[in-house]
Amino acid sequence: MNFDYERKKDEILKALRSSCPNILFDATTACSIEDADETLRKSTDYDGVVIYLIGSTCIAPLLIMERCEKPVILVDEPYCGTGTFALAYGWAKSAGLPILGVASSDLKYTADRINLLSVISRLRRSKIILITPREEEKHLIDERTRLLYASGKYGGSGKTYEITEQIDRLKKLFGVEVIRLSYNDIKRYFKAASEEEAKRIADELISKALRIVEPSYEEIVKSARLYLGLRKMIDDYKADAITIDCYRRFHELPAYPCIAFSQLNNEGLTAVCEADLSSTIAQLLIRYLTEELTGQPRPGFVNDPVADFSKNLIIYCHCTAPTMVYGPGGRSSPYVIRSHAESGGGAAIQSLMPLDEPITALQIHFMRDPPLMVIHQSKAICHIDSEEGCRTKLAAKADVEKIFSNWNRLGGWILPAHWHRVVVYGSWREELKALAVLLRLEVFEEDVE
Repeated sequence: MNFDYERKKDEILKALRSSCPNILFDATTACSIEDADETLRKSTDYDGVVIYLIGSTCIAPLLIMERCEKPVILVDEPYCGTGTFALAYGWAKSAGLPILGVASSDLKYTADRINLLSVISRLRRSKIILITPREEEKHLIDERTRLLYASGKYGGSGKTYEITEQIDRLKKLFGVEVIRLSYNDIKRYFKAASEEEAKRIADELISKALRIVEPSYEEIVKSARLYLGLRKMIDDYKADAITIDCYRRFHELPAYPCIAFSQLNNEGLTAVCEADLSSTIAQLLIRYLTEELTGQPRPGFVNDPVADFSKNLIIYCHCTAPTMVYGPGGRSSPYVIRSHAESGGGAAIQSLMPLDEPITALQIHFMRDPPLMVIHQSKAICHIDSEEGCRTKLAAKADVEKIFSNWNRLGGWILPAHWHRVVVYGSWREELKALAVLLRLEVFEEDVE
């Protein structure tokens, strides 16, 4: 009877503005049908809506939740709105609405969930540079692999996905803009990059390396020069990420891009090999999520996971691993400079990433309908140094047999992601699942289900 709603609202807003510095809050009180209509009208200009329940049951929250086309977070202020929360959240889940419910006495927990709206806002404003041969518009599937791509309940019919179809799908789902460029653009930026600056970067890379095995000094300089060119390309196009069809086309590039990708990811940008737009979206989500919640944009490590059932290991392998796994402000991992493994050419980083740490792996299959986020977790325990497979081989403990038995169950081989997963240091399962709700993605936990 004597509850001061205005004082409580002011307290909540003050706390949220402090804990969510990248979000601009426009607060309104909604109790009636008319209030709900006005909130919905205004929400067209918002990135998302937070419904903070601080009173007893009323119709407005239900109307907003049912009709809002933006991501919605429903927050229960303990002992104030729990009655409404119990009814409204249960109803929203049963109705299949993409509503994220939050009930906690810990302000940081609540603020972290609300900060997911900033992650989504940044994703929707992102630009990705995609570099592929102009003459190839499709990822083709031959008959030998058609059964793999078509298998599983949601595997589809083994169709090909045109690059333009992928671009349109990303725009529709996430608002992401894809900028098409060519190998000639890479060559142009490479030629314009300073060779003297490239030598300085190469010298620094060499001075900090544990050792150099195959590459010549000239090859490392070429890699550094390509890094400078790609960084300038990203700046010129005001892009957030770049992905290149590199694996099949090393001979058409002025240098192998492995070191360039490592360096760009170390700096808090996003660089992904093999023109893999699924992994690019996953890595952008990781970068924005970790920066919003920790202050540091942690890089993803795109990889080809390998199983060892006898030791219960999953081995994350690739030649593009970062060394700054905690973000640009964190410590660097030791590394060795090697050639690209399968081809034996170019220069790449073998990163000896931290051990005894939890890691999270995910992929986003955006060409599937509905789109799917797959997740598993593991714990890094050792590095494997062998000439087979890619240069960086981070081995982790997990329920590996379950993970691989689930790999192709729900479209795990669906194009364009193929075999790839994206690894990030830390335990991010719950935050990613919450993001998936707000992004209208289904979730499949490969190590649980």
